[in-house]
Amino acid sequence: MAVLMAPTPVPAPTSDGTSIDQAIAYVLMLVTLVLTYLIHPLDASSYSLFE
Repeated sequence: MAVLMAPTPVPAPTSDGTSIDQAIAYVLMLVTLVLTYLIHPLDASSYSLFE
């Protein structure tokens, strides 16, 4: 006679992907901010980057 064991409950997921998406969004915002501050002085007349 076979004894059927009750299945053990599945542990809750540690991440549902939302935190990963949020981290990617923060990294992209930081890259955009840095690029903005690097590119913006190039169109300013009083700033000479390549002299």
